[in-house]
Amino acid sequence: MRYAELLSYFRKGLRNGNWRRLNFLDKALYRAAMEYAKRGRSIVNGLLVEKLLELVARLKETRGMRIFERGLKKAVEMLERGEDKGLFVWAPRLKDWLNDPSYIFWLGTVR
Repeated sequence: MRYAELLSYFRKGLRNGNWRRLNFLDKALYRAAMEYAKRGRSIVNGLLVEKLLELVARLKETRGMRIFERGLKKAVEMLERGEDKGLFVWAPRLKDWLNDPSYIFWLGTVR
């Protein structure tokens, strides 16, 4: 990874507030990687690049993505439990709804 990439993801994370969500050690690792890359070197260590890519994914995450992931988790739970308890016998359309992205997003907004 190069400095320009790390800097752009850092700025994006600051703008959308995800930088605050990272713990202290993750922030320290990211800052250290930025300082290393700033000196004209690129990061090639596989484990470090993998960890940085995870951090970049968390920095790029949007509110809509988090809501959709939460809804997808609920939809998978409902599909698993619905098969066991016969939920789809008395609500057959629910299985179609659980495959609809709009419904999954709505599930993510409901607590």
